[in-house]
Amino acid sequence: MKINYTFTFGLLLPLLSIGQTLEKPAPIKKAYFATVSEGILSVGNLGNVTIYKPNTESFSVNASNPIPRYSAFFHFGEQFHLNLGKSLGLYSGIGVRNIGMINRLNDTIKVKQRVYALGIPVGIKIGDMQKRVYAALGAELELFFNYKQKTFLGRGRGEKVEKFNEWFSDRTPLLNPSLFLEFNFKKGSYIKLRYYPMNFLVTDKQNFTVNNIKTGFRPETSQLFALSFGRVIGKKRK
Repeated sequence: MKINYTFTFGLLLPLLSIGQTLEKPAPIKKAYFATVSEGILSVGNLGNVTIYKPNTESFSVNASNPIPRYSAFFHFGEQFHLNLGKSLGLYSGIGVRNIGMINRLNDTIKVKQRVYALGIPVGIKIGDMQKRVYAALGAELELFFNYKQKTFLGRGRGEKVEKFNEWFSDRTPLLNPSLFLEFNFKKGSYIKLRYYPMNFLVTDKQNFTVNNIKTGFRPETSQLFALSFGRVIGKKRK
């Protein structure tokens, strides 16, 4: 009896497909390292700002105007992940980020202020640990180790009249905690919402210099919010 090989193969093909479908999924990695990088969109609210006239007791009070700030460099982190089960995990690590704010103090003065921060996060992950699709809620303690300020004079973009940076500046707290909510998607992409409950700036240490004249300003507050767009650029199993 002749065998119709084409017909037989046609019958076996669905069975082979089913067999592949029923294969056991890859095991969940209980512990692994991940290298991450991100871009950060941040905005800071100074509220009402009091500007002190130099060498006088006069001052003016103005409602500040926050301007969104985006930074793509330099943000880099190394994370350690520990999965406790299929839907629960933890992670920590260490990272460096460039975070700050831009504010218009009045109609003619704009100030850009940023820090480089060294942070240690602790997060709780809930979701699918095998596919690495999860939400993470956590906190991070950040060390502000480099401060940079630019001052612009004039309407619109204005003219840059001052630029300087300081190591371990007294214009910002040395240590500042932040809270975050992170959503991690397939292929290593994530977005992260971050909030600093403490003031980003030391209120009574703020000033700028125009034409060699130092002028102080006191913000009502300096709350900072950030939205990060990140990606896992490398991972290694422990």
